Amino acid sequence: MGTERMHPPRYWRMRAEEFRTKADNCEYPETRDVLRKVAQNYDELARRAARICTVESLDELRGGANSKPV
Repeated sequence: MGTERMHPPRYWRMRAEEFRTKADNCEYPETRDVLRKVAQNYDELARRAARICTVESLDELRGGANSKPV
């Protein structure tokens, strides 16, 4: 999948927050733990998406992936 079709970091952060809220409202400890783990995984996806966006931005500033140093 190309990065143009990738969800932005904001999307993953919102999903993480959604699952943290579900965990906070869950009465079953084991389920609550699983929901918190899912939220952590979404946080990691947000970090990775942010890194990809940063690398792409730097690449664009340098003239693209196939640019050669001057």
